[in-house]
Amino acid sequence: MPREIINTCAICGDLVRSAVDLSWKPSKKAHRAHQDMQDHLMTHSFAELLRHEIRQDLDQVPEEQRPAIVRDIYRSLLGTTRDPRSASLHGAGNQFTLDAFDRVSAYSIDEALGDVNLYRLWRSASNCGDPRCEQH
Repeated sequence: MPREIINTCAICGDLVRSAVDLSWKPSKKAHRAHQDMQDHLMTHSFAELLRHEIRQDLDQVPEEQRPAIVRDIYRSLLGTTRDPRSASLHGAGNQFTLDAFDRVSAYSIDEALGDVNLYRLWRSASNCGDPRCEQH
């Protein structure tokens, strides 16, 4: 007799359903649920997956270092860093250039993510309000 295991996607909140048989071993049930979740995750864009991973790891970074790290991550995603003296992508004289699409904006990445008070406001806005909440 089939049974359903239901998991929630951490990115979009959709329910991911896995049909399993009651006679299956727990490891086979877990494998099916894992595979169904992986299939669901493939419906998300690479950017969505990457943002989720960054958010998961950001809580492990000391709060005073977070704005600089977030800025550096997004800068590396949105532009190119080159050494103007050579074709090398690494070196002391690196120069950052935003890719063409990201040059048009109301604020620079540094302005939006570089201010500690703005970052704290962003963090508090994503909280659910319950001081005992472990998820936010």
